[in-house]
Amino acid sequence: MQTGNIRKRSFFVLPFILVVLLSSVLPVFAQAPKKVAILPFDVLAAKDFAYLQEGVRVMLASRLAAGAGVTVVDRAAVDQALAGHGKPLAPEKISELGKKLGADYLVTGNLTAMGGVSLDAKVHTVADGAVQNFFATAAKEGEVINAVDQLAWDVAAKVFGVTPPAGRGSQAMAVPAAQAQSPYQTAHPDRGYLGMGGQSPFIRAEGITGPGGFAKSRNFNMNLQGMEMADVDGDGQLEVILADRQEVKILRREGGRLIDIGMVKSGPRFKIHGVTTADLDGNGRAEIYVSAADHIQPNSFVVEWNGKEFAPVVQDARWYLRVVSLPGEGLVLLGQRAGTGAPLRPGIYRLALKEGDFLEGESLTVPAGVNLFDFSIGDIDGDGSSELISIDQHDRLRVWNPGGRLLWKSDDHYGGTTRFIAGSPDIGVKSTIENPEDDKRIYIPSRIIIADVNNDSINEVVINKNLSTASRLFEKMKNYPSGEIHALSWNGLGLTELWRTRKIDGYISDYLFRPDADRKTAELVVGVVLGGVSMELLDEQRSTLLTYSLSLLPTVEK
Repeated sequence: MQTGNIRKRSFFVLPFILVVLLSSVLPVFAQAPKKVAILPFDVLAAKDFAYLQEGVRVMLASRLAAGAGVTVVDRAAVDQALAGHGKPLAPEKISELGKKLGADYLVTGNLTAMGGVSLDAKVHTVADGAVQNFFATAAKEGEVINAVDQLAWDVAAKVFGVTPPAGRGSQAMAVPAAQAQSPYQTAHPDRGYLGMGGQSPFIRAEGITGPGGFAKSRNFNMNLQGMEMADVDGDGQLEVILADRQEVKILRREGGRLIDIGMVKSGPRFKIHGVTTADLDGNGRAEIYVSAADHIQPNSFVVEWNGKEFAPVVQDARWYLRVVSLPGEGLVLLGQRAGTGAPLRPGIYRLALKEGDFLEGESLTVPAGVNLFDFSIGDIDGDGSSELISIDQHDRLRVWNPGGRLLWKSDDHYGGTTRFIAGSPDIGVKSTIENPEDDKRIYIPSRIIIADVNNDSINEVVINKNLSTASRLFEKMKNYPSGEIHALSWNGLGLTELWRTRKIDGYISDYLFRPDADRKTAELVVGVVLGGVSMELLDEQRSTLLTYSLSLLPTVEK
């Protein structure tokens, strides 16, 4: 009797056990591990970091395999499939490569060494072409392992839904609240320039104190021509505007990251050489003024956020454009036209927006030979009147008094730029220039900032100095492998160095000086084209933003 009961119970229990076992085993067969192919990271560095290139690839593969449970495609197979492909890989080529390797995801990336080491990675979904961006930094080479660890856990969490262990991933590296106010603060900022006996190592003079160092943004696939920060959508927060040669990106800062929210393009013939912003119509949203041209004439435009998109305000304008700050007037839109047989026609004019076009106003009085992009105006000697500071085509600074008399000219070279208007066109565009002597270029310098950078109630001049001897000897061979930012003060006879940054690896394209409301601290935001090459013949380049935190409090003498 008992035996029969046991048999009956077994008859019902065994199928139940089989169902439970099959339900736990079948998903394992139904959901095979995802396959990931990791391509070699591109290295952007001033010295040989080849060993890190392969090391990062190996470490990332092992951590993804262990942490996310994925299958990593053999490196030799990836390298063999890559043979014959140029760089960078087009999106359709990435998809083809992924299918060829039988991979579900492809990982590409950059390794940048500028004081510290930063890792920019992209995870490409082969099936639909979707791309996710990831970023990590190491203060020094010895901390690269931790950065790769962070990167791997971020990918595991966001791509494969794996919960990182406590203390792993970017959330474990959140910055203190005081640092998180920096708009470009990363989860683990570069600290390569810290130290040096308690003194600020990137400042080489008295007058500014503070921790030094910089925070680095992610890399952008662009040849940075200019940048701005302004509230373009009326939400009270400053957006970041970055101009490439044929498009302008608008980005919002969220959680220490820069998120794309919009993009506008110029025509294929016209290259952007400048971008400025101002709310000149008074509606609470700054317009974006884009100065663009081909080798013959300008073709500038203005866009503004309309609640849904960045819509055109002015198109196909035959003006070079620039918003400047004029003492006693504030932000003013200025324009200059192309000349007949010359890149620029003499005369800089105030412009006003009117029904989709510009209304020409009074001309601005400037010294002869000073063009729209060459100058800034402000009181640098504290006498209550404003001087004009300009930079010429030979990269020499000049200071003019209000009457137009030259007060000083620098012996040193400053500035240094690869942007130009007129001159011979790009490859693939038919030139109308027959005589080589008429192939004249007007180079567009970076901005000249006039601001009080040390709270002494007198303005200083902040300007870049891109470093290259050859670029100043040969007019059409511009290549700047490194640069510095200088602050100059007027000593009664001329401008002298107050401080400078340490050398920055890369071509300094643009920069902003933004003091806080209490004027105790400020940010120096520097736009850098990585690799130091920014020639117009190169299509694919990478740029990044460095943010230095400065203290404006006077140095206390002991």
